[in-house]
Amino acid sequence: MDLIIKHAPGAGWFDIIETGGRSTPVSFKNNRIHSAVEKQNSGYGVRINLAGKTGFSYTNDRDNLEETVKKAVLLSGYGDDEGFELPSRMERTFNPYDPSIESFDIKIEMEKAGEAISRIMEKFPGSNTDLGISRSTGNVRIMNSRGLDVSYKSSAYSAYIGTTHILDDGTKIDVSESLTSRKPEPFDRLADEVIKKMSLALVTRKLPGGKVPVILTPGAFSRMIGIVLSGLNARSVWKGISPFSDKIGARLFSASLNVTEDPLMSDSPYSFPFDDEGVPSRKKPLIESGVIKTFITDLKHAEKLGIEPTGNGSRDFSSLPAPSLSNVIISGPGISLADLIGGMGKGVLVEEFIGLGQSNTLTGDFSASLDLAFMVEKGEITGRVKDCMISGNLFRLLEGDIIFSRESRVTGSVTAPHVFFPSVNYTG
Repeated sequence: MDLIIKHAPGAGWFDIIETGGRSTPVSFKNNRIHSAVEKQNSGYGVRINLAGKTGFSYTNDRDNLEETVKKAVLLSGYGDDEGFELPSRMERTFNPYDPSIESFDIKIEMEKAGEAISRIMEKFPGSNTDLGISRSTGNVRIMNSRGLDVSYKSSAYSAYIGTTHILDDGTKIDVSESLTSRKPEPFDRLADEVIKKMSLALVTRKLPGGKVPVILTPGAFSRMIGIVLSGLNARSVWKGISPFSDKIGARLFSASLNVTEDPLMSDSPYSFPFDDEGVPSRKKPLIESGVIKTFITDLKHAEKLGIEPTGNGSRDFSSLPAPSLSNVIISGPGISLADLIGGMGKGVLVEEFIGLGQSNTLTGDFSASLDLAFMVEKGEITGRVKDCMISGNLFRLLEGDIIFSRESRVTGSVTAPHVFFPSVNYTG
């Protein structure tokens, strides 16, 4: 802090973010151990606002901080106009850290991984499985010219299993499962799910094209709802590439749709007590009963749009802040998954897309090939449908008669139910 005062005595404001972390990723490729390493990283990012313009520089060497400050001062003459105020003193409310992360043992994790792969290979000889496990710990500290000096620790654990099986006719089937947590978790469930999906996928079914009922799994719906969530980012609104720029308070979707962002969520590795600018985090509705309620924003874009900052400024030491979501919870009145599937007649259950690159985030139009999807007949999942796609307009689908399952699952940072759409364009 003294270095900044020394080299930028006329600064309107300044802040420093210090981050550090340690990670231990373990990976298996094609059923065999591929790598197991430990990585460390740390660094400092310096922002200095002079004459209303912000300069930024960074370093991963503490001994180089003075030169970093000088560079930020020099670059401020070329920076963006930023007249917002930084947050002042606050108290950390929690640490998103679980001490049991320290119980992570590479040898034990590798043994568990080997057992999971063996189970899959025993069921599907000739299949190839990739498996990844990672544990990480980190810390964030933010200091600024208004007296703020806060920090927190974090922990994260993740596991991924992806299996490829090639049929006699050359058809390749890929299935996968993953989990994230603040602490080590057993991943037997992942192997169980991979085996279950692959068993179903080995049976092929044919469904004629047309309008059909579709259920998106939590993972698939999380991918699809991302089209909507991107439009609730204040940077997209400011750039004029959001379809919701003037829609705060407007009911655009089904009254049953609720989307909440909660950085305070317990047990999630994506939670934080304050964002990377020191703004306190808070739970907030993004969509409530189908009504657009909030844009998520950092300090810069809050000033540009004339709205309150929401505590969603995200950065590491080597980048400037940008609005970013933490934990997203999608909810609505629902029925049991068994009843949802049992009542759909003949339709499609979508697990995985092959990208959503044909989607138009401004209009909501999409066209997506299905990497993994199953046919549902008379309440039963009967096999895999292949060489197929769904298309339509997501905004119109979401304003229609959608039905949620009562059960939800966590996929990455999104907690979502299964979602039923009564009529979707299907090409088989």
